[in-house]
Amino acid sequence: IGVMALLEQACGTAIQRAMLPFMQYVLLYGLKTLFGIKSMNALPSMLFSDEALMQLVGFNAQQVRDGVCQRGATKRQADREPGPMCPDTLANNLVKWHLRDLEGVFNGAIRALAKAGAFGPKVTGIIDGTDLETTERYSECGQVTRTVRIEDTRGKVHAIEVTVYGWKVLLLIDALTKIPLAVKVGLIQEHETHWTRALVTQARANLAGDARLHKVVFDKGFLDGTDLWWLDQQGLCFVVPAKANMAVTADARAQAAAGEGITHGRRVHTVRHGQGHAARTERLETEVVGIM
Repeated sequence: IGVMALLEQACGTAIQRAMLPFMQYVLLYGLKTLFGIKSMNALPSMLFSDEALMQLVGFNAQQVRDGVCQRGATKRQADREPGPMCPDTLANNLVKWHLRDLEGVFNGAIRALAKAGAFGPKVTGIIDGTDLETTERYSECGQVTRTVRIEDTRGKVHAIEVTVYGWKVLLLIDALTKIPLAVKVGLIQEHETHWTRALVTQARANLAGDARLHKVVFDKGFLDGTDLWWLDQQGLCFVVPAKANMAVTADARAQAAAGEGITHGRRVHTVRHGQGHAARTERLETEVVGIM
């Protein structure tokens, strides 16, 4: 459907001398992910030595058995690890793939899926974001200091400040298939509200002519009044959780208390409060009421 052609154009911007097509590194890491291999150091024994799997991503049997390059072989004291390369070679090449090029390939793959009919004619998108933490040595990454609560061995809770480094990955996902509709990558310290419009705009471009984004669902992290107005002007429905201090929340609860809504279900659960001798339990009953 055209995704392989996108990957063939991918290249590491900082790579000066290539012994293998960059696409083979990308496909190899894709196999690592597909087979659930979490550690890079496990690759020689679990993937690199498997001739059948390696041939799927373009390696031949001689490369798998003898390696891609024999430079330095005479200085090697220990036995050579199985496979065409060491895990560091794979990692060092992949990190030279520029972030925006990676983002472009991702969105290009989504456009290919849309043209292949992977999505329905009307699509509901779910916006979500997640941190992708790295070390401080990662070039151009962001950083943010956060307060976290930890519990010591005596059960006492302490608040400490921790600095984390990395990126924030923002996704707009198809609610039905769970296939991403758009992806954006920002610095880890950037707030999610800065990305709502960019994600929606990218998703509509990815689906253009093949499907239509008609509804967007997101949590409070993306909630911003000007963005809600923008979504309305774009003709998009949106679903967000209302905050307790919003007028719409008070209005909905008043209608529910007056019996004007439709009860969809009830839940009874027990909540525990406190610890030790001061511990107590509370029985809560919750109703879900629909309001038109």
